[in-house]
Amino acid sequence: MTRWRAAAMVSICALLAACGGSPQERDFTPAGAVAGQPSSGAGAVKPPGAETVAAGPGLKVETEWPDGLNASHTAIVKAFTDYYAGRWRAVGSLGKDKSYLGGVEDAAARDAYKWVRGFVAGKWSARGVAKLYALRVASVDGHGAQIDACVDESGVRVTDRSGTPVPAQPAWTKPPRSTYFQVAAVRQGDDGTWRIMLFRHASYPDERAKECVR
Repeated sequence: MTRWRAAAMVSICALLAACGGSPQERDFTPAGAVAGQPSSGAGAVKPPGAETVAAGPGLKVETEWPDGLNASHTAIVKAFTDYYAGRWRAVGSLGKDKSYLGGVEDAAARDAYKWVRGFVAGKWSARGVAKLYALRVASVDGHGAQIDACVDESGVRVTDRSGTPVPAQPAWTKPPRSTYFQVAAVRQGDDGTWRIMLFRHASYPDERAKECVR
């Protein structure tokens, strides 16, 4: 590990220290109603407003882009939004689309792969709308940064591969657990691309998750 990379890791871990919960992606338990390409920074600033992208048959991701982002912060936030949409594309394609893996590394790559594999192994897919909002760059420290976001997955339904919703929907699709506060630590590589290293999230009844509820 190079010196700058080691320093970036220490900085990002420090950035995440204030956010409790597991560093992993949210647990995927579809049958258990019990628990629940990136820009380099150059170019135009992302305009504020809603953006909807298709992630598969009957599956969409809606992102509310904040205003006031400069080109550098736009690239940082885009690293997260691209990954999030890509993760759902992997689900919508029944695991065939693996482009989401290009936006994660280290622990985040392992957690993301495990999350998608939960769908693939169970022969599940999803339909509906997942939403991202209240996105912001919480801090930047050299080659590391922290992104905060609110996520609402109440509009998502886990389905079988034919698109029929499964009878026992997982707890994370149902309020209040369907809305949560997400933190992502990102690092800029030698190629200028920002990639996610670590995830943390806070679910209801954590106060940060409550603040995401509309």
